[in-house]
Amino acid sequence: MTKDVSLSARKPTIKDVATQAGVSFKTVSRVLNAEAGVRPDVRDRVRAAVSALGYTPNLAARGLSGGRSRLIGLVTYATAEAFLENYAYLMTLETGLIERCQALGCSLAVEIVRADAEPEAEIRALTSGLTKDAFILSPPLVDNMRIIAALEATGAPVVRIAPTLELDRCVHVGMDDEAAAADMTRHLLALGHRRIALISGHPGHGAAESRRQGYIRAMRTAGLVIDPGLIRQGWFTEVSGFEATMALLDMDNPPTAVFASNDMMAVGARRAARLRSDEPAAACLSIAGFDGLRTVLAGWPTLTTVRQPLTEMAWAALDAADALVEGRETASTLLPYSLLAGASVSTPQAVPIG
Repeated sequence: MTKDVSLSARKPTIKDVATQAGVSFKTVSRVLNAEAGVRPDVRDRVRAAVSALGYTPNLAARGLSGGRSRLIGLVTYATAEAFLENYAYLMTLETGLIERCQALGCSLAVEIVRADAEPEAEIRALTSGLTKDAFILSPPLVDNMRIIAALEATGAPVVRIAPTLELDRCVHVGMDDEAAAADMTRHLLALGHRRIALISGHPGHGAAESRRQGYIRAMRTAGLVIDPGLIRQGWFTEVSGFEATMALLDMDNPPTAVFASNDMMAVGARRAARLRSDEPAAACLSIAGFDGLRTVLAGWPTLTTVRQPLTEMAWAALDAADALVEGRETASTLLPYSLLAGASVSTPQAVPIG
């Protein structure tokens, strides 16, 4: 069986397979979904046609068999460094999405947008393969309006996880990062800390600014004048947390507590404090984080951090995408966070690190 040259200029469809195999397209769908009740010779004919034409099935077409299978595209951003540093965060989100897909009978396709590429070209490339019924965007792409516009142009609904800009544009799920950061800062203040440093997150992530504003609000509400030297730029990476903390410990009047805008930077801060544990300021430095990642919480001393409901956000995003595909009404969702108290934070000058 040879490939029909008339199809060379376009992608073959399920109807092309049906024509070549001499069956109905519904029969082709039944074969692709491994349903019972198809004669072996018919099944072999369909499979041969699929192979000869180079047909790639649209997973959304499985709905022709009466099922609810859908293909949802998770569009995420990655560089080699960002992926390694934020592996636990990304895997928590992806695991939650996969779990929910299994419950709803959907499939998940993970698509990566490269940092150094032109956004529209990237979206054209990732949408040229299997047809997606809906897209879910993860940070920081959630605030990239060019990416959102390119995805919307496909006609598929878009759901965003933890956006900070143009919240009315499309359905989103998230939490109140500013309120959470303010609560963590108040927790440190309640313990008696007054020189509280902030390691801010990657400036390309909207959540970083929200957390910075929460810290500033809580400090000002407490009547404190913030020393500009106490706010250090980080990049949501362990190494940036380490470097920022080393610089903070070099101050003439170093902080008694460091609030890192994510758990990986808190890990870096903890490493810096241990390295300089022979210095009183480092030995008694309280360190707090933000995320609640299991891999980080397993360390010692246990980290005081904000727990983001990452799994719940993934479930809510998938539920919203599924509802939009089916034409059901759905609304944006703000999920609750919580503070996890660990051994990494205490009253000033009370408990040495490590």
